[in-house]
Amino acid sequence: MKINYKNIKRYKEILHILIKYGFGFAVEKLNMDHVAYKIPITKPNEELQYMTTGERIRKAFEELGPTYVKLGQILSTRNDIFDQDIIDELSKLRDNVEEFSTDIAKEIFVSETKLNIEDVFKEFNEVPIAAASIGQVYEAKLYSGEDVIIKIQRPNIERTIKADLEILQSGASILNDIVKENETNFEKILEEFKVQLLRELDYNFEAINAMKFYEIFKDSEEVYIPKIYSEYTTKKVLVMEKIIGVKLSDISKIKKFGWDTDNISKIGVKALFKQVFECGFFHADPHPGNIFVLNSNCISYIDFGMIGIVDKKTFSSLNNIVLAAVQKNADKIIFLLEDMGITKTTVDKDALKLDLLYLLHYYYDVPLDKISLSDILNEIFMFFRKYNIAMPTELTTLAKTVITLEGTARELNPNFTVYSIGQEFIRYYYNNRLNPKALFDSSKDSIEDIYLDLKTIPKQLRVILKNIEKNNIKIHIDDIKAPKLEEQLSDLTTNISLSLVLASLVVGSSLIIASPNIEQSVWIRYLALAGFLVSFVLGLTLVITIFKAKYRRK
Repeated sequence: MKINYKNIKRYKEILHILIKYGFGFAVEKLNMDHVAYKIPITKPNEELQYMTTGERIRKAFEELGPTYVKLGQILSTRNDIFDQDIIDELSKLRDNVEEFSTDIAKEIFVSETKLNIEDVFKEFNEVPIAAASIGQVYEAKLYSGEDVIIKIQRPNIERTIKADLEILQSGASILNDIVKENETNFEKILEEFKVQLLRELDYNFEAINAMKFYEIFKDSEEVYIPKIYSEYTTKKVLVMEKIIGVKLSDISKIKKFGWDTDNISKIGVKALFKQVFECGFFHADPHPGNIFVLNSNCISYIDFGMIGIVDKKTFSSLNNIVLAAVQKNADKIIFLLEDMGITKTTVDKDALKLDLLYLLHYYYDVPLDKISLSDILNEIFMFFRKYNIAMPTELTTLAKTVITLEGTARELNPNFTVYSIGQEFIRYYYNNRLNPKALFDSSKDSIEDIYLDLKTIPKQLRVILKNIEKNNIKIHIDDIKAPKLEEQLSDLTTNISLSLVLASLVVGSSLIIASPNIEQSVWIRYLALAGFLVSFVLGLTLVITIFKAKYRRK
């Protein structure tokens, strides 16, 4: 693997940490221009032998810094790739970084906004309330009296992250070697991660997301979205309304206030379905630290850096799969998976159908109050990994969001069941899919698709006919390896050749025997007998060859 020598120091840091946590085999595979051999191999810590693979990955990511913490957080949504023990450890990854100087933070604010702190804020708390991997958070008060929080990006963080991304992309193939049994395209995953992380480096992106959520819930009394002060927001600075409430993670405090935890969990479920069904746009990081409870009847989201999007076609396919599952129609589910283009052509359909039927029957008659949605989704992810079904990224993000939501809801209300989610799903399904307006819009979309097809097909046909007329059509046939067919053809060719030689010898020897000149020379007689003898040997060989070929095929 080739390296960019401007990042040589960072390469060495990464390799050293990988070796430290027992991933020397990965370092060996990297073999970055023999840089690995210049790093002293130290004896692994004795604690490593008591750690699981997931724990070692988590600790290595934490030590590697913000890029890898973010990577781990995103990979924690990919239940379709990793086993649950690794997912559980990656889910524990939280930003754990040192604070940087407030003076530097002020300089960044002035540089970005061209405004002085004193000119914008009546009060500014110089002690940060949080230090994250990408930015640092401060409290302040505007001259208008509104309480705000200010996120200021870390100095030089963009340069560090871009260097790490370059290293990750150049070594992406190593992950494919580590997870050999899975046909996941890690280069593609890293490209998606790169896009996500570069967006998080631009606070304008988060501000736009927050404003979209504000539009979604502006008429809601159950969900409150903080205001963004766009006049003070730039790529490296974000100023947002401060939410006064209790973090959803602080269950004891919520109960101390006497707030209705059952109602709060229902609001969370309704809010998610509103985002997904009505907008196809949802908060993709709804862990309890990113949700505040304002009272028994209202919650508020913060941190809009990670969002999920589900397009209409994917969502329609997902709905159809759910309905087919309710009907226990395994054939339809397989058809829908193939239609989505996420199954491999080499998959064993009989085994796939059998396992799918088992999965459907296992959960079908279980009472809803006994079912854990996270268990079902994890079972589905295991099923997908077994058959190398490449689940779309947007669906894995949605599934992870639902798992997080269910876990939070159960903490709030131990009696919370999947029935609550099912009820909300059915309500939104009928309200948004089967109401007259939705049916009209769906019919309208279908008519437009048909119209576009009818409009473009004649043009496509003209192009094809012109190419045929100009003899520009080329048919490419992929080379398909068929060892058994090749073997049979080889056997057939051998047998035909032996048969032709045998027939020639028999006919030739017979003609010699029948010749009137046979009595004139003893050598002619011997030649005829030799021909019959060779014919006998060839005939015996041919019979043996045929029986051997049949035995091999059996």
